[in-house]
Amino acid sequence: MADTTKKHLYWWFILIIFLLGIVTFANIIDHTEKEQTVKEDISALPFYKKMAKEELKEKIVQSHKTPEVIAAALIMQDFGITPQEKEDAVLSSRFESGVVETIALEQNFKSAESLKLSILNRTVDFMKAMNALDDVSQATLIVQAPLTDRYGNVENGDVMVVLMSKETLNKINFENFNPGNLSFVADSYWEHPALSLP
Repeated sequence: MADTTKKHLYWWFILIIFLLGIVTFANIIDHTEKEQTVKEDISALPFYKKMAKEELKEKIVQSHKTPEVIAAALIMQDFGITPQEKEDAVLSSRFESGVVETIALEQNFKSAESLKLSILNRTVDFMKAMNALDDVSQATLIVQAPLTDRYGNVENGDVMVVLMSKETLNKINFENFNPGNLSFVADSYWEHPALSLP
């Protein structure tokens, strides 16, 4: 009788472990699929196309600071080292129907790991600033960096894309937030495989 009970408990234990394994595996696949589709979703936004730099420069000198100008100013503050690099760091900044989207260029980095850490920290600063703007209902930051292909050609390309809604931004306690958790809390998150290389 005791042996039968032990066998039943053993089989129930195996069944529970098996079911937990299936649930975990399904969650991993779901998270991976979401990351893969994020880039296509964001690049399909109607204002993904870059705004002319001249137009943005004109807006920056205006006294009324709109969300795209505030976003651009933040990028120029955080990205680049020299004044020219800081100015060149803003590739685009647009605001439409409550949605702000900014494309930034990061040129100075020592390694993929340092680049990723830097982008994560700057993205959190960017999202914190966007959350403080009442007009913004959704914020997207696209960061580009020089990428080298297999043939040795270097071209700027997207390395990280982060999209966050106002609802999500309001949940974050930015004083204690760990930038490493950005991929878990963002509404959409994508990073180039090069950022994961050793």
